[in-house]
Amino acid sequence: MFLSKIRKTVDSFGMLGPGDVIVTGVSGGSDSMALLLVLRDLREFYPNIDVIVSHVDHGLRGLESEEDAEFVKEAAEKLGFSFECLQVDTEAFRKKHKLSLEDAARELRYEFFNDILVKHSAQKIATAHTLNDQAETVIMRFIRGSGSQGLGGIRPSVGNIIRPLISVTKLEARKYLQSKGLSWREDSTNSSDKFLRNRIRNELIPLLESYNPAIEQILSRMAMVCAAEADFISAETEKKFKEIVRVVPGGLLGDTEKLFREPSALRFCIMRKSLLTVKGDLDSISAKHLFSIEEVIKSGQSSAEVTLPGGVVFYMGHGFFFFARQESLCEFLRTEIKSRGTYEISKNFEVKVELTDDISLWDSENVGYFAPEKVNFPITLRSFSEGDRFVPLGMRGTKKLKDFFIDEKIPRFIRKKVPVFETCNGIIWLGGIRTDNRFKADKAKGPWLRIMILGSFRKLLDLVVKKPKIS
Repeated sequence: MFLSKIRKTVDSFGMLGPGDVIVTGVSGGSDSMALLLVLRDLREFYPNIDVIVSHVDHGLRGLESEEDAEFVKEAAEKLGFSFECLQVDTEAFRKKHKLSLEDAARELRYEFFNDILVKHSAQKIATAHTLNDQAETVIMRFIRGSGSQGLGGIRPSVGNIIRPLISVTKLEARKYLQSKGLSWREDSTNSSDKFLRNRIRNELIPLLESYNPAIEQILSRMAMVCAAEADFISAETEKKFKEIVRVVPGGLLGDTEKLFREPSALRFCIMRKSLLTVKGDLDSISAKHLFSIEEVIKSGQSSAEVTLPGGVVFYMGHGFFFFARQESLCEFLRTEIKSRGTYEISKNFEVKVELTDDISLWDSENVGYFAPEKVNFPITLRSFSEGDRFVPLGMRGTKKLKDFFIDEKIPRFIRKKVPVFETCNGIIWLGGIRTDNRFKADKAKGPWLRIMILGSFRKLLDLVVKKPKIS
């Protein structure tokens, strides 16, 4: 019964095939020992599968950890499997990378498993998560405020990682071991209330069982439903993400109107994917952050921002939204252009200043032509400052740059990225946007002083100023 239930899971998710080499994480506990035995017994149905037993000594329990490693080694040899072991300093790794102890241990384990996978040309990594682990994970994520993606719990199969025991309980696994005469070791930290998962296992689940004895099975089934729903929404999110958002220098730029037309479920998923793309992970991101962004989008404000964990900021203004790391929208380093030549402002932003008779780039957005006699060196390149004024091309009187930006519907989040070119006589050019009328060149009278903006820096500015359809 036990093995047939596992075979059903394995077949349903295509976990194993003939000749597969499987890296199996074995701690020595009942779950991982049952997995080891199961993989041996499944050879009857999946010919020539091979198992590499992989054990990580996390260095957290002294002699007990060393004894665990020796126990697993002996079990691997008894079953005829290869054995790999690694000793790590989990506590030092945790401090260095500012992780919880559980997260640090998990990262070290999977890094080791992947190394062994490459070493042995293996195809799969098998872990011993059970139905009980699934229930605990769902409760943990519920407590932390996860959405349907998180409540989908532990997936039976993700990439090359398989979890053959996900549909059976710890009790079933122990009975299977006992029926085969195989022992296991108890981890003393499993009884510690230091870890949230342990408190859920030892305190909360027994309490919930007093309301419904089948609570773990119910939570496991709920996870399957949530996972299926989340997978469907994820596929839709991928489609809509490409229509609404695009990667630009410094972050992600999106069309607010298109985002707002989507159902709330998709909006939240697009926000999550945007955050993941910019931040690199979703650590410390919870539903309250997504609701904060949603409130701003619905508010109808012409300009707003939301500060998020990990140094990420959500900006909104004039039909656009923008996810970026805070430092990516800092001001330009003030640069003095003392003569003609090429100046590297940053790794993706250069300015070329030359005297030329070439008129072919006259209408280019990234090029400004000026009357040489009107422009005195040095030219200062800087960011916008409050109180700046200039005379927009075609006008006679001065205008505040702030008012110009508002009239041109240039979002607040991009204004510091508009390059301002200035001489002792005033601003001559808002790079790529508007020339000052006082310094304009006559197209019929060359040569001209030509200033060119080069590099991918221009991409974000072009998108916002030209207001293209993002698709």
